[in-house]
Amino acid sequence: MNGTKTPGLRSPYRRRRIIWSLIVLTVVLFLYIGGHPSSSISFGSWSLPAYLKDVGRSPSSSRASLVSDAKAKAEAEKLQVPEIDALLHFVTAFPERRLNEDDGSINVQGLGSVKVNPHEPVDYRVYAPNGDDDWEKHVEILRNEHPLVIFSKTYCPYSKKAKALLLETYNLMPTPTVVELDKRLDGLFIQTILSRLTGRSTVPNIVLQGKSIGGSDDIHQIDDEGKLKSLLESNGVEVFLGT
Repeated sequence: MNGTKTPGLRSPYRRRRIIWSLIVLTVVLFLYIGGHPSSSISFGSWSLPAYLKDVGRSPSSSRASLVSDAKAKAEAEKLQVPEIDALLHFVTAFPERRLNEDDGSINVQGLGSVKVNPHEPVDYRVYAPNGDDDWEKHVEILRNEHPLVIFSKTYCPYSKKAKALLLETYNLMPTPTVVELDKRLDGLFIQTILSRLTGRSTVPNIVLQGKSIGGSDDIHQIDDEGKLKSLLESNGVEVFLGT
């Protein structure tokens, strides 16, 4: 042998390059077909498996799917009721019921006996123990009939001061709903839930249209600034001078 390489000795490398080229071409073809479902390229009745159809698609190519998911999420959020409204429904619609009325539990239709942990989110069915879960209707009633709720304690001087302002100085319509926590078996439960939901752990806790506007000092400061009347009226409460 004179050391000269013949073309035949390079053929294995050529074959490998050809094989890899075919593999790359096949992958590119799969990606093209997956990203262009309407393409005229087809293989008879064969089509890509479902789990491969999204391979190679850009984010914009699945925009319709994203829009659909966003709409579904928006619908779910629209129907969602804040827990504070659920609690308000319980204390206004069921004034005789208690969260711990039966040996520390409450009997709920469809759930049976439920032990409530006020430190954690409460199952909304507990707040509607009769089984009526039409929360859209419940919230509408709250907004129209119980726009202002005062969580109070009968012996608390700050509660007395706030109630004097809201119940005597002014004549409010609808009349504020007063919940005396010290008169309830579940008063500490409700106060703990209010602390978790509103960030206010003391009484009075004055809730206007589902939002805490503070305690006695806060409500008096708003009044001193001349803003109380407009605040209440803009939230569905008519304000007149007390009689």
